[in-house]
Amino acid sequence: MPQGPWSDPPHTAVILPIRSTKAHEPAGFLVAGVSSRLKYDSFYESFLELAASQIATGIANARAYQEERRRAEQLAELDRAKNVFFSNVSHEFRTPLTLMLGPLEETLANAHGVLPKDALASLQISHRNSLRLLRLVNTLLDFSRIEAGRVEARYLETDLAALTVELASNFRSACERAGLRLVVSCPPLDRPTYVDRDMWEKIVLNLVSNAFKYTFDGEVAVTLRAAGPSVELIVSDTGVGIPEPELPRLFERFHRVEGQQGRTMEGTGIGLALVQELVKLHGGTVWAQSVLGSGTTLIACERSRR
Repeated sequence: MPQGPWSDPPHTAVILPIRSTKAHEPAGFLVAGVSSRLKYDSFYESFLELAASQIATGIANARAYQEERRRAEQLAELDRAKNVFFSNVSHEFRTPLTLMLGPLEETLANAHGVLPKDALASLQISHRNSLRLLRLVNTLLDFSRIEAGRVEARYLETDLAALTVELASNFRSACERAGLRLVVSCPPLDRPTYVDRDMWEKIVLNLVSNAFKYTFDGEVAVTLRAAGPSVELIVSDTGVGIPEPELPRLFERFHRVEGQQGRTMEGTGIGLALVQELVKLHGGTVWAQSVLGSGTTLIACERSRR
């Protein structure tokens, strides 16, 4: 044993177990030399036990940190694998869908009433559902790209009011057929607005289509207004509404409100999650207000930027 600063080396050693979080399995042992100049009594023993306890705490903390780091790395790897999977699957789905849509659209365009009525109806159903599936695949692909960090927004000066009116007006005929009013209020903004136009299109179309899907009477209203240094897009409806316990989870990916009545069962459950990610890329936030049975208001607030 090393004698340390004293001239008398220790002749006796004490071996103490170092506790661990695993039952009946110590993390190691502390071997301590007993000073030749001190009596080994209960006080000395308590001191050594305290030292062993401090070492055990340090080892436990280090192991906990390593375990947490290992779990974080595993989760990150799973997340990367999930994004790669979504991206690859989306590409694999989109290729045959595109090849299917080409002949379908060509046949429908050149039918000129030659096809039997039943055959024409079947082709139209196939075409409509192919477009539906393609939209779902494209949404999934957009979301996987955002999560993988492969999307960069291109902010261009935009007449945001005119663009929003144009996008929202795409739903006018559908609303009229359903007996709904589409109210669009987008007065010109008093400052230049810079947005990624493709992303803004996805935001508006997702919010308005979601409002239309769950509204059976009344109206869908789209409002654009300046809010200090930001711009607010407000999409409100008089639809079925959302139960209050579901509101905090509304923008979670793949979350769907169970038992909610809608026009169709279409959707991936990631439309609003995609909106949230696109709004974040513009430095903004999105939130919802709703009363069950009285409608829902979705508000996307984005910073005006150059």
